[in-house]
Amino acid sequence: MSDVGDLRALFRVILDEVQTNPDFAARIRSVLRPAGTSPIPRKPHRRAHAVLDPFAIYAEDDGQLTAKLHELNVEQLKDIISEYGMDSSQLSRKWKSADRLVDLIVRMVEARAHKGDAFRG
Repeated sequence: MSDVGDLRALFRVILDEVQTNPDFAARIRSVLRPAGTSPIPRKPHRRAHAVLDPFAIYAEDDGQLTAKLHELNVEQLKDIISEYGMDSSQLSRKWKSADRLVDLIVRMVEARAHKGDAFRG
């Protein structure tokens, strides 16, 4: 049997024992995560999910995008920019003007919608 096959067999035995023996599972957990330590904390998502998909709205009717965006508040607009990666420099995080944020979103959606048009027939 190869080394890889031996390891697979060993881990299958360990997994079976962990699933059937709670004491063994607790001992394994204590070795992998010693008492008093917690798992590595994950960074929380800083922004909420976008309330609408600007690309879908633009695909349906490009004239409606600006109107729908103007119905949202500044935080909702920033959520859209964040979720769709529209500002890699993250300068828009400091902006307080909804009009400025709407303009950025519209420009980015239009640019991405027409990207590659030069190569289409």
